[in-house]
Amino acid sequence: MTLAPASRRRKRARLAAAAAVVCALVPAAACQADTTGSTGGGGGGDDFPSEPFTITVPSGPGGGLDQLGRSVQQALTQSGLVEDNIQVFNNPGAGSMLGLNQFVREESGDPYQLLAVSAVLLGAEKTSDIEVTLEGDTTPIAELASEYLTIVTRPDAPYATLQDLVGALKSDPGSVNVVGSVAGSLEQVLMGLLAQSEGIDPAELNYVPYENASEQVTALLSGDADVSVMGISEILPQIADGSAVPLVVSSPERLDGVDAPTFEEAGLSADLTMANWRGVVGPPDISDEDRDKVVDLIDQMRGTDEWAEILEAKSWADTFKGGTEFGDYMQTESDRIGQALAGLGLIDG
Repeated sequence: MTLAPASRRRKRARLAAAAAVVCALVPAAACQADTTGSTGGGGGGDDFPSEPFTITVPSGPGGGLDQLGRSVQQALTQSGLVEDNIQVFNNPGAGSMLGLNQFVREESGDPYQLLAVSAVLLGAEKTSDIEVTLEGDTTPIAELASEYLTIVTRPDAPYATLQDLVGALKSDPGSVNVVGSVAGSLEQVLMGLLAQSEGIDPAELNYVPYENASEQVTALLSGDADVSVMGISEILPQIADGSAVPLVVSSPERLDGVDAPTFEEAGLSADLTMANWRGVVGPPDISDEDRDKVVDLIDQMRGTDEWAEILEAKSWADTFKGGTEFGDYMQTESDRIGQALAGLGLIDG
């Protein structure tokens, strides 16, 4: 009998403990359905996948990374590409760096471990004291999707248009409470570039970073925040029910289902157009053979009806890049984000 790596056994112990708590609260049949699956070990053989995957999400429930991880879980299982149950494990903290660090340190060599990632991590690593990097310490599997950002407010806020918000920022940058993703994220970069393009010192912005999107939504709707910068899919329900009002979208053209102008249409620089990509990586030191099998599996998932429906429902764009192409792209993105953060004075150049 081949034993799973120690990291996998530790992960299973944590998941089993969590499952025990859940099973005390829900019917036994539901618990049994959630915990079925192979417990074999080892890498990818001819029958790959031969054991369950675990997807780690380095942020809390509800945000873009969580949505990505659970969407991959849904598409792989509902399409029949994977028969075993796939666990999704949230491990938030330190601007997503805690989850990245633990994944790199504990899951080395295991092709059945995936980490949900985005451009957010490339910025977070540059503002963190944790000495791991997404582009340097993981195995690239695939970029799966991209989505544009939006700046949203409440119906009762004093900003009916983006120009109203810009006027308030010019008058007193610190008076506007802006919430967004973690320090160094694309959301913070976008607000900094917006300020810079309008002659406002980015360092004077009152930008408050949050670990996940659900906290941002709560802060906005409760009145603790004046505006929020986030991915479209993270605020679509509130836009749809009217509790949040989008002032702008960071896309080159208007988006279906979102009544908001682009930056250029609103009279600001078209250079503010940007998108946040999301994808999955494996841990370090998995074999090239196993990496290729995981990349192929995710590529097959990309072609399913289940994945196409997810992309449409969440307004995600299909921007698939597999394996080494994704790795090269992450390095390019890391350099670009580092230059942007340095240019905004958010990190040392």
